[in-house]
Amino acid sequence: MIIDRYLFKEIIYSLLAVLSVLLLIFVSKHFVRYMSDAAAGELPTYLIFQLLSLFTLSYLVMIVPFALYLSVIITFGRLYKDSEITAAEACGLGIPRIMQSTFYLSLILAVIVGTLSLWIAPWAEEQQYLIRDQAKSESEFGFIAAGRFHEIRKGNGVFYVESFSDDNKTMHNVFVQLQNGDKMDVFSAPSGYMELDKETGAQFIVLKNGYRYEELPDNEGYRLHEYESSGVKIAHEAVVSNIQKIIAQSTSLLIEGGSNEAKAEIHWRLAMPISCILLTLMAVLLSHTNPRQGRFSKLFVALVAYIIYVYLLMLTKNWLKNGDIPMELGMWWIHFLALLFVFYLAAKQFGWPWLSSQLF
Repeated sequence: MIIDRYLFKEIIYSLLAVLSVLLLIFVSKHFVRYMSDAAAGELPTYLIFQLLSLFTLSYLVMIVPFALYLSVIITFGRLYKDSEITAAEACGLGIPRIMQSTFYLSLILAVIVGTLSLWIAPWAEEQQYLIRDQAKSESEFGFIAAGRFHEIRKGNGVFYVESFSDDNKTMHNVFVQLQNGDKMDVFSAPSGYMELDKETGAQFIVLKNGYRYEELPDNEGYRLHEYESSGVKIAHEAVVSNIQKIIAQSTSLLIEGGSNEAKAEIHWRLAMPISCILLTLMAVLLSHTNPRQGRFSKLFVALVAYIIYVYLLMLTKNWLKNGDIPMELGMWWIHFLALLFVFYLAAKQFGWPWLSSQLF
């Protein structure tokens, strides 16, 4: 029907605009954080955009329902302001018929959000942890910047490399200073490379044709050693994989797990597509205004309703984790309250007799 296509087009345009703004805000924030990590030598720069892409996929689960909620309010606010809703009602297409159209749209987006929430977002979270774990396990200096001094061994040493070869494997003009108790060791070499003992996980800087300055006891000076090859062991901390984190586990693994935390995560993932439908219905009714009130007169009330709804979901998730409420109750009671709120708004706008005739 023409009205359905028109509503779909208006809501989708608003949805894309709101979604773009929200993504720009959140992605920019994480981009700055990743750049800060890269500048500190904690993250290779070539992984930044890969991590940003994965973050966007995982965060769409939360952003899409909110963007849909705002887009429906903005769209219907304009329709009320321009008296298009009044014209539609005069043609026999009242709010109940319009709600039916938006309900179908919310079902489509709920399927998309459900796919993201149950399968794609956990995979994206898992990939983020894998990338970070891999970067940590490869080498403490796999992505170190040349021409800068860097602390090693948690502040008990200093490492400097002037430049790297074209393949980024060989280091030129290397300087290493280590504090071993009361003694200081200084290594210098024209070249070197990194090496990882895969069995023990120990990391080494292998220096070639250099010198070692060993501090003698009681401040008696230094002893000079010349070497062809010397491996300087770097303190290594075992990297603990983050894949066991609930947020990064697949839905099938959560179902098999059976723990309170796993069940709470399943309820949370199911809540996202359900929220698309409930928030859409709520937005249609909350956007009801008269031409003198303005397009955004109900926006504050709508935002408060959304905050309460999402806060209750997050609070209930923690309660489920801790076993404070029965798992059978889950988050269904929050969705039920939201549905009651939709019925209340409908009854307030159309009257209880109309609502009773629609229900019964």
